[in-house]
Amino acid sequence: MRSIVWTAVAAFLLTSGGADAGEKVAAVSQAETPHEEKAAAAFARAASLAGLFDVEAAQLALDRATNPEIRKLAREIVEDQSLANSRLVAFAPKHAVTRLNADYTARLNRLKAAKAEAFDKAFLAAQQASHDHSAKLLSDYAHSGGDDRLRSYASETLSFVKLHQSRVKSLQ
Repeated sequence: MRSIVWTAVAAFLLTSGGADAGEKVAAVSQAETPHEEKAAAAFARAASLAGLFDVEAAQLALDRATNPEIRKLAREIVEDQSLANSRLVAFAPKHAVTRLNADYTARLNRLKAAKAEAFDKAFLAAQQASHDHSAKLLSDYAHSGGDDRLRSYASETLSFVKLHQSRVKSLQ
């Protein structure tokens, strides 16, 4: 399943032309309303923040988790979400963020402060909340977003976010 998803993602990236194609599309489609532009920018900021948090939290879990299944999930999150984050930066370079804001930094710090015996549970709870938020964000934009590239990104990213979401639930 994962290889099919990543084959599709790779094909999409090759055919989309990455940021260069995005710049050409943006130059041609000036018909986008200011409201749609603001919504796309807000989506890109929110999605990139959630994605960055997921990667940083999962990297922490690679070092601290005691359950091998949680470490396996963390590796998958790092791999999948890092690629998604890169795609988002390519599609929305002005709006995708590359640093956590104060809220996400505080969440990560709470996870870092978890005692060793409580880390796995704290990581799963943080990932559950993050993936629930991301799934709604991606689903909403995939269905009603105004930017075609970001709508496609949201739809494709939603597939592995839901997969991670179900894995998190099964490990809790």
